[in-house]
Amino acid sequence: MKKVMIIINPTSGGETALDYKESLENKAKEYFDYVETKITQKAKDATQFAEKASKEKYDAVIVFGGDGTVNEVISGIAEKNHIPKLGIIPGGTGNLITKLLEINQSIDQAIEELDFNFTKTIDVGKANQNYFGYIFSVGSLPEAIHNVDIEDKTKYGIFAYAINTMKSVVEDDVFNIRIESENGNYEGEASQVLVLLSNYYADKKLFDENTDGYGNILILKDASIISKLSTIPDLLKGDLVGNDNIEYIKARNIRISSKVELESDVDGDKSDNLPVDIKILGNHIEVFSGTKV
Repeated sequence: MKKVMIIINPTSGGETALDYKESLENKAKEYFDYVETKITQKAKDATQFAEKASKEKYDAVIVFGGDGTVNEVISGIAEKNHIPKLGIIPGGTGNLITKLLEINQSIDQAIEELDFNFTKTIDVGKANQNYFGYIFSVGSLPEAIHNVDIEDKTKYGIFAYAINTMKSVVEDDVFNIRIESENGNYEGEASQVLVLLSNYYADKKLFDENTDGYGNILILKDASIISKLSTIPDLLKGDLVGNDNIEYIKARNIRISSKVELESDVDGDKSDNLPVDIKILGNHIEVFSGTKV
């Protein structure tokens, strides 16, 4: 008997997620013999539901929510003895993970295009005990994300993050950072550190190379506005690695530390203060794809 658990964050989709519950269940019933739906009520509910699905050997978990909810589900199934396949319906503000996976951003279309016969595998990052499916960061980006007012997020969506990020660029400071990996080290000043599991940020290709099973470490070394503006042409060309203000390392095992207290971020949620040890779990989770790959 094929079993699937559907996990819905009711605040997703502009707080209309439950309106899609029946259509999502009907879609799942086309393939699965047993469909169980769980509705989150508080933080970490999605992780607990996903852990239950893993422990009880469900064939799949479908999550309807934003990057934070998706991250919770990934945390519930990663490195378990049984890892259910994963389906994702985008319902958040940024939906960066689903954009990376080329999942339709229309909720109706994403449900319709779910194909349970085809999957693609994704890497998962582990920062200390916190998992991420897309990005780890230190610097103004996590601070900008965490400081977005809930009302602004609801009213302005992704633009609320953009506004806060632009404000943080003006006020940005450098910090001393140490990065150690099997493929090189960096010690010195930085204003932003990103560890991406892809060569894309949102829908923008940052550079040509994309090596599965590796984290792409990008270190913005200078906090000056002139230096940051100089990265824009290279960003548009998809050649950030060639920019003199960017240090680039790809690695599977990464340690990031600092002599000052710095917070970090995983997939848009606040994570541990440094130091952080990151491990990349290559091709770790199968995700349902809308097309043959």
